[in-house]
Order: sequence, then structure tokens, then C-alpha cells
Amino acid sequence: MKTLETERLILRDWELTDLDDFSELWLNPNVTIPHGDSPKHSKGECMPMLQYLISAKNNYALELRTTGKIIGTVGLNDDADNNPCGRNLGYMLNEAYWNHGYMQEALNKVIANASEITSFLSAGFWHDNKNEKSQHIINKLGFRYGKTIAVGERKLDYYILVLPTE
Repeated sequence: MKTLETERLILRDWELTDLDDFSELWLNPNVTIPHGDSPKHSKGECMPMLQYLISAKNNYALELRTTGKIIGTVGLNDDADNNPCGRNLGYMLNEAYWNHGYMQEALNKVIANASEITSFLSAGFWHDNKNEKSQHIINKLGFRYGKTIAVGERKLDYYILVLPTE
């Protein structure tokens, strides 16, 4: 993915040297459980996921311009409803950086550049662990409820943002 920049962030590909900051995200249950995942228990458990993100190049590392610290991730992954024309917008932010506007800043930049690779974005929220903060962000960004889909035995509320065509 091409590197993107905002006033406070650099959105770039993941690197092996990001393991410590990456692990901070995945070891924290306050971050992972609302995201719909179980927390990892060690840096070693985090390494295969980081290696996948490095090779897949479908998730940005959110780097603070001032310190170089990685504080989160934003991904453009396969659409949750398996639509080949769409991408699912997934994101996580280190708990220490919540409520500072970083994620909205990053998402605005990613959305502004997403039309190069997709015609619409989706975002999903699991019924069993509602994430009201994330839902608030995507509503502010213009996403609208699309439908509820079943993923195995779990239900996912599916929100959609159609991107403008040029």
C-alpha cells in the first residue's frame, strides 16, 4: 500500500521492527475484545500475524510523526459479505491513544484514497461485543447500516460507505 500522511500520522506498511508496538495492541483485551478477537498472550503469538500483515500489504501501521511509535492499524481487507468489489475497513488503536482523534484522522485519509482500489467500504460490529466508540466513528464518516449477516454462529451488523466515483 502506498504511504499516506496526515498532520500527526504516517500510515505505512508494517515492518518486523514494529513487533513491540504491534504486540501492545494484541496483548490488550480492552483493544482486542471490542474488535471481536481474543487477546494474544505473548509477542511470540503476535509474530505470525505481523508477518502476515507485512506480506499481505493490506493494513497500514499508524505511526506518530513526533515519536515514530506505532499506535494502531487500519486495514482494507476482504469484504465481510464476500463482495469482490468492496473492502472491509478494520482498525485498532492502542488504548493509551483513545479519544485524541487519531483514528478519525487516519480513517479520513484512508477513505479519501480508497477509491483507487475499491468502490465501497464496509465495517462490521459483532452483536456479542458491541463497540459503541467505533460505531460512532463510522457513523460520523458517513457509513450507514446495511444489514446483519451471519458469520458462523455469530452475527455481524454490516455498515456500508459507497465511495464517490471520479
